[in-house]
Amino acid sequence: MIRVLFVTALLTFPTPTAVDPVDIAEPAIVSVSVTWHGWVRDKQTGEVFGGAKGYEVRVSCPGAVINPAGYVVTTSNCIHSGPDGGSGALFDAAIKDLAKVGRIDDPTAARKMLAERAVAEGPAQDRSLGRVVKVDRDNATVVDLLAPADGDIAVLWIPRSGLPSVEVATGPVHTMRDGLALDAQGRLLGLSRHNGRIAQAHVVNGLMRDIKPALGTHDRNYRTGLERYYAGAYDSAVDYFAAVVADCPTNVQAAKFRDKAIAKGGAPSSGHDLMTLLAYILGGVTLIAAGLGVWLVRRRAAAERHAPLQPSLTP
Repeated sequence: MIRVLFVTALLTFPTPTAVDPVDIAEPAIVSVSVTWHGWVRDKQTGEVFGGAKGYEVRVSCPGAVINPAGYVVTTSNCIHSGPDGGSGALFDAAIKDLAKVGRIDDPTAARKMLAERAVAEGPAQDRSLGRVVKVDRDNATVVDLLAPADGDIAVLWIPRSGLPSVEVATGPVHTMRDGLALDAQGRLLGLSRHNGRIAQAHVVNGLMRDIKPALGTHDRNYRTGLERYYAGAYDSAVDYFAAVVADCPTNVQAAKFRDKAIAKGGAPSSGHDLMTLLAYILGGVTLIAAGLGVWLVRRRAAAERHAPLQPSLTP
């Protein structure tokens, strides 16, 4: 339960101080990885690279949960199958093989050549590449994406709920964390791309249909807990973080901050604290109601004493 201090009939809380934006966003940060499998075929010569088993390449990109229902944003260069995505990863694998046998002198020129005249494909001609997408350890489904040249953003879904999430916003970048661009309030502005630029996170609003980026109740409690912690209100912080841990066990940061608050002298509240507060409130309401009733009675009596006599209408 959340402890509330009742002082001179007023509810007072410490004034929040600046919270580290990394602490706000940290619980929502995830790792996105994609394993590509396939072969590279030169469309002009018909030569196929990759041998009997083909190439298997694993790539990774930054990611963050943007809705507690399992929705994750990442950059699409991990997910897209084109030359800037999965095909490009297999082209690079083929170039390494060709360089080992002395068939390539300039990897950059070879990469450009393959992008123009080669194709990456599955076990048969024109078959799609094999692709396995994971968010941490969970298999993920691709909801929608913008190609790397069109925005470099993808939305994934994993079959989990109640996840810690981060807000999506626009504005100036305050700090970077694990490939994520954050503002001063710990909101997600974008994600690092392979070319060093930032993919804008707010475009996910056009990719997600019925569900939009959102925070859960546990996310708001976590942020309030951080405000209490940074303000030195460790008792209140313990209560908020404990509530988050109960509602969202995957938020390990909440457990860490709960323990930090306890180490600084914070203690969880009890049911007795809440009952005492309710007794104060009920008593105050009763006194106010009684006082109002007495005032109304006295006012009515005074009005009757000073009311002017009305002339009689009977002869």
